[in-house]
Amino acid sequence: MNTKQEIVNLNIHPDAKAMLFALLQENLALREQVKELDEKLVDSKEAMQLLGCGRKKFWELSKVEGFPLPVQFGKSNYYRVQDLVKFRNQYQQNVNS
Repeated sequence: MNTKQEIVNLNIHPDAKAMLFALLQENLALREQVKELDEKLVDSKEAMQLLGCGRKKFWELSKVEGFPLPVQFGKSNYYRVQDLVKFRNQYQQNVNS
């Protein structure tokens, strides 16, 4: 059974059902935005902001094993947000353990 059908089958006030449908639509839209963000490419400046560091620390992190390889367009480097977030989470785990 899908979520929409489950909401329809609930024995609750119609206004509550309408609210649940609105929340479901919002949830689906947010999931799509997160998926698009994961596939997005960011430049080095945006990558530094995502990692919460400056140029020097970014350069040091780029030498750490597992740091995402850049996608190069001309002389500019771009990074996949998904790869940066994955690296950040793993790096934080290693630092905290």
